[in-house]
Amino acid sequence: MGIFNCQGAGWCKVEKKNRIHDSSPMTLSGSVRAQDVDFLPRIAGDGWNGDTVLYAHRSGDLVRLPKGAAIPVTLKVLEFELYTVTPIKDVASDISFAPIGLINMFNSGGAIDVLDIHSESKNPELNCAMTVDVRMKVRGCGTFGAYSTHKPKKCSVDSCETEFTYDSTSGLVTFIIPVSKEEMYRWDVKIEI
Repeated sequence: MGIFNCQGAGWCKVEKKNRIHDSSPMTLSGSVRAQDVDFLPRIAGDGWNGDTVLYAHRSGDLVRLPKGAAIPVTLKVLEFELYTVTPIKDVASDISFAPIGLINMFNSGGAIDVLDIHSESKNPELNCAMTVDVRMKVRGCGTFGAYSTHKPKKCSVDSCETEFTYDSTSGLVTFIIPVSKEEMYRWDVKIEI
């Protein structure tokens, strides 16, 4: 989702640059909600409770939005912000996950071809903790981001364990997907939570 403030400015064909037409342009203020994204419930699938995460590309902030909530946005003239809006999947009683994709791309989620999530209890008789395996097929290279309520145990790309960072405040998990030697290669990405 893109929000742009183009008030009082425009592209000058002669000077080949943005030109401000208003000497005191106004800031643009509004809000962003998950409901602003068409067909999001259809994409999220059955069982989705309406919660999402929003990844802001310019600031790098990740925000969890409960169903119906909004975040404020204020932009000066010629400023913009792009958001990746991703439905959160509750995969166990206390574990939630949402893939964002390649976060340095404007269409970050477009890098994810396949998403498959499995959860199981290590020992159901003793009511032991759940383990969650998230498997994805990902195209492209760069920094991959995802949201998780718990720090992953490990992340791997094509069965090779990779270093990752986890921000416990926002739930942002990031790791690097390398450049492929093959064109249109799809990486096997696994996140173990």
